[in-house]
Amino acid sequence: MKKKLVAVIYGGRSSEHEVSIESAKTVLDLAEKAGFRALGVLIGRDGRWTAADPRLGSKGPPLIFDPADGSLLRGRSRLKPDCYFPIIHGTTGEDGVLQGLLEMAGAAYAGCGVESSAIGMDKILSKKLAAERGVPVLPHVLIEAAEKGSLERGLRKAATLPLPLFVKPVSLGSSVGVTKVKSRAALGPAVRKALRFDTAVMIERGVDRAREIVVGVLGEGASAASSVCGEVKPKGRHEFFDYEAKYLDDDGMDFILPAALPAAVAAALRDRAAAAFRALGCSGMARVDFLLDPRDPRRFWFCEINTAPGFTSHSLYPRLWNETGVSPERVVARLVKIGEARRSARARLSIARK
Repeated sequence: MKKKLVAVIYGGRSSEHEVSIESAKTVLDLAEKAGFRALGVLIGRDGRWTAADPRLGSKGPPLIFDPADGSLLRGRSRLKPDCYFPIIHGTTGEDGVLQGLLEMAGAAYAGCGVESSAIGMDKILSKKLAAERGVPVLPHVLIEAAEKGSLERGLRKAATLPLPLFVKPVSLGSSVGVTKVKSRAALGPAVRKALRFDTAVMIERGVDRAREIVVGVLGEGASAASSVCGEVKPKGRHEFFDYEAKYLDDDGMDFILPAALPAAVAAALRDRAAAAFRALGCSGMARVDFLLDPRDPRRFWFCEINTAPGFTSHSLYPRLWNETGVSPERVVARLVKIGEARRSARARLSIARK
């Protein structure tokens, strides 16, 4: 029986291009271990598609995506992947843009769909929907660059929130542009820094010395399951799990698996992670991050949801599931299966007016 072809799309035009390359190396390995044929598809910073294997540092011929059927033109030949596996982090890959292209072509793909990807990237909308499902959230102030006077009004409102504060681009991942603010004087510069990366910025009330707990979710709808809880403990100069601690500093954090939590608290966090996943209409995978009160673990708040979590050799999501008893290659196989099933279900929907 011929092995199915999984096309791993990576790279992209976002500030997380290099992170995506590292994730692709791991996903290609895992796809092959799971019994698939794996093809690397690099989207360059110029937007061009190329057959490439990041594990070897090699590039092949240019590829042209055919939106009529989701196939790939490579010279005079045509490849038809059974499933795409997008592993582009950040804008144009994690925010529903790439997923929309694949949907238009009727292609199967792993991970969240258009709507949930877009909402998951928007920290304001994801908080709102999570809160509607009973997931606790922290107060925030929104600043929009296009709205006249928004910066001044936002800074005045933020003055009513207790320190520390976190300033975050609204639609960006991997903690790019995020600053922990411990003084009022540092707030303005932190907002201006975040506005370099996005047109909207959120100033959120922080939790002093918060415990950072992460939970992986895998599945779809009511059948989505949550992994064990893990705790991220930043080390050295890192006061939170920032971009440098995630990707540049090999000793930037300790990851405790499973997190040392009372059983009832761990169960509540796993339940709320699945609730947030369903609230956003997620499919396939996501990582849900929480902040815990260091004095009382029963008090916790939703931090954010990541619908395209990293898959590097040291990323949290595959490690969470491995600790739960599901190997990384089985996670990849499950994601491909969910993507194919979703495509089949959508193909059965009627497009006729009657």
